[in-house]
Amino acid sequence: MGNQFAPVFGIVNFKPGEAIMWAYLGISIGDFASGFISQALHSRKKAILYMLAFTLVGVVLLLLGVATTEDSYYFFCAWLGLGTGYWAMFVTVAAEQFGTNIRSTVTSTVPNMVRGLLAVMLIGFDYFKADYGVIVSVIIIGIIAFGLSIYSTFTISETHQKDLDFVENV
Repeated sequence: MGNQFAPVFGIVNFKPGEAIMWAYLGISIGDFASGFISQALHSRKKAILYMLAFTLVGVVLLLLGVATTEDSYYFFCAWLGLGTGYWAMFVTVAAEQFGTNIRSTVTSTVPNMVRGLLAVMLIGFDYFKADYGVIVSVIIIGIIAFGLSIYSTFTISETHQKDLDFVENV
């Protein structure tokens, strides 16, 4: 996707591999940071919401055209990676919603469902891009994705300090 965004911002020497490297560096740091943040706040939900807010700020700044050079674009790749580094915590929260008898199934199913939605988002992006262009298409998909993420985080049960020794009645 970076190869579609970079030209919109006037960045000509974009290297997708370098963008991915910076994003994964950010994700790695974000995975550790989200754990520390949740411990400090005594809440996994708050940590996820803060990470989502951090990511949203990065997305808005990027879409406003703040990244005008290759280096600034890579900086935002790292920023967005750092913000989305709550993935491990997201999987943990999902797993902790269920009893020990189905927890491992949930732990593998939920991330795959999220990954599967990437195809839906890409189809939506391509659909809107034809009429609205790259930036507006990203905004539309972003509003939907962030909206669902924030709603889901607010409505899911807090699992910090929750007793996990229970079995689901299935």
